[in-house]
Amino acid sequence: MTFGNDTAQPALSRSGWAAPADSTSKKSPDKWLFWLLPFFYAVLYVVINWITDEYVRTPPAEEGIPQLPRASGPLRWIGYAFTPLYVFMKIGFTAACLALGAAIITWNARFSNLFHAASLAEVVWIAAALIRLAWMLVFPDTSTFFYPLAAVNLVEIDQGNMWASYLLRTLNLFEVAYAAALVYAIRLVADTSPHNVPLLVIVSYGGGTALLVAGFTFFLLSVF
Repeated sequence: MTFGNDTAQPALSRSGWAAPADSTSKKSPDKWLFWLLPFFYAVLYVVINWITDEYVRTPPAEEGIPQLPRASGPLRWIGYAFTPLYVFMKIGFTAACLALGAAIITWNARFSNLFHAASLAEVVWIAAALIRLAWMLVFPDTSTFFYPLAAVNLVEIDQGNMWASYLLRTLNLFEVAYAAALVYAIRLVADTSPHNVPLLVIVSYGGGTALLVAGFTFFLLSVF
């Protein structure tokens, strides 16, 4: 025995209408909110940088370690204007590293999801900037490279290998927190995730960051 509803589904398919999705399927958060996060971060970075420029005096340079000159006057405002671009490039770099790692392990991940995951994890660096600002307001003589529990504090660096200090300063508590935030964010926003997300983050983002810092270190030591 057949009923009218039994023949309705083929008719809907032929007419081009799709059947309603299962209400029990996982609903993803509003994606447009993730695209607003970088702009929100950019505003926060501008405020933090402005307070730093206005109320924090330039810390003393560390012996043997070249530092970029501090912007002032019109150059400072140009830097503020390019802050949104910097934030998008920063988040995009992380997403690109994750996408490359996903391609290597043949994980079919959408770049937009990886970008959204990196956007969520960026809150760790906002917290790092706020903590650094608060510390430098209280202790003005703090080095510009202040980060807690950095590996450089555990290794003695001499004048012959000062270049290694840049790499060792990258290994700090905030990097660990950021990697953990990436793992959580990937599992939160991705449609599917690989079995070992922490390993993916360590190899892809960790490897990309190491290469970037190594290249930046070589540039500074070559120029200065």
